[in-house]
This record gives sequence, structure tokens and C-alpha cells, in this order.
Amino acid sequence: MKILIVEDEIHTRMGLSKLIASMGKPYELIGEAEDGYEGMVMIKQFSPDVVITDIKMSRLDGLQMISNIRECNMDVVFVILSGYAEFDYARKGISLGVEDYLLKPITASKLKETMERINKKFTEKDNKTIVEEKRYSPAISAIVRDINDNYAQKINLEDYADKFKMSPEYISRIFSKELGVTFSNYLTRFRIDKAKELLIDTNYKIYEIACMVGYNDVQYFCRVFKKVSGISAKEYIVKHTKK
Repeated sequence: MKILIVEDEIHTRMGLSKLIASMGKPYELIGEAEDGYEGMVMIKQFSPDVVITDIKMSRLDGLQMISNIRECNMDVVFVILSGYAEFDYARKGISLGVEDYLLKPITASKLKETMERINKKFTEKDNKTIVEEKRYSPAISAIVRDINDNYAQKINLEDYADKFKMSPEYISRIFSKELGVTFSNYLTRFRIDKAKELLIDTNYKIYEIACMVGYNDVQYFCRVFKKVSGISAKEYIVKHTKK
């Protein structure tokens, strides 16, 4: 796993470099950048798997760098660093497909936990992609990948019909035929699965997680969560925290 650090504080950057080096394989530090502009150049040049980036930096901040890279359609996992526990940053990051949001100072255990989780997802994603390409049509595979990348955004069937040059009726038909669920049900279940991960793996409030997975109305999110999961979000946290 190739890792790039984008951080303007030299001591933080050096500390992260040492932590990554101490983790050994499969983690490989391929470079360090001092700001978002330099980071963007290095991402395009070296194509890292993971970029660990600060938010507030000179010339180009971390979130704008991520946004620019997303516009280039590069498949990069981003982890945000910050000294500020501000939800607005986290929500913006989630909307850009950021994997995690770490508060400074970063501990070795927390960094290792995050990298191991990302590496596990890489492995699962590779295996899942192979299966999906064999099992599903190119149209379904493309739409599913897009949902996976943009579930936090406003998504509806009509937008996808326009984006993929298909009729809404055709998309609905192939979803039901190949996945056994409607487009709406697939999107809902995917979002709720993401919410479950955030409920267990992070300390965000329920209303924050609702926004992160595409629900601006927390009460509606809670109703959907209970309908899909059979228990409330609060009950889900209690149940899985005890394990």
C-alpha cells in the first residue's frame, strides 16, 4: 500500500513518517508534501493508494486538494488530519469520499488501526470487484460503483438515468433482475450499512452520521435505520458496544 503524507507542520510530518516506517509491509511511504498544491502534483505523479493530509495549509488546503483530485477521477483513499474536532470539516470530507478523520496528535495505535482497516477494505474491494464483474452487467457494475463513491451526495434514479444515458424504467428493471432489489432499496441499504460502520468505528453523533450518509433529516434517518435494521441506531450502538 503506497502512502503519501501532505502536512505543513514538519514535526507532525516527520512523526507520521516514522510511524509508517515502523509498521512495515504492506505499508510504504512514497513521499511527503508540504501543502495541498505540492500534494496534488505528487498524487498525479506517483498515484498513491492512500493520502494522509492536513486540512489547513498554505497555497491549497487539504479539502480543496481532495476536491481537485476527485475531479480527475483518480482512485485515491484520503485520511484527514486536523487539530480541530469540527464536524463541518468531517462532513465536507465525507462528501468528498474521505475514509477517516484523525485528530492530532496521532497515536501509533490509531494510525495502525486506520491503515489496517483501509488495507482490509482494499482486499475486500478487489475480491468483490472480481465477483461483480463476473456476475453483473457493465451497466449495473458502473452504477453500483458510482453509488459506492457518492452515497453521501443527493442521489435519485432520474439523475442516474441522465448520467448513464438510460431510462429510469430500464435502470429499475435491471436492478430488480440482477440484484433482486429496487434501485431505491439498494441505495438505502448501502447507506444504512455505512451508517452502521460509523456508529461503531467513530464517536460522531447520530445526527452527524445521518448527514454523512446522505440524510439531512435525522428523524427520517432514524425511521429508515430502524425499518432496515429492526432496531434503533441507539440500540445498535449499545448492542455492538457490549461485544
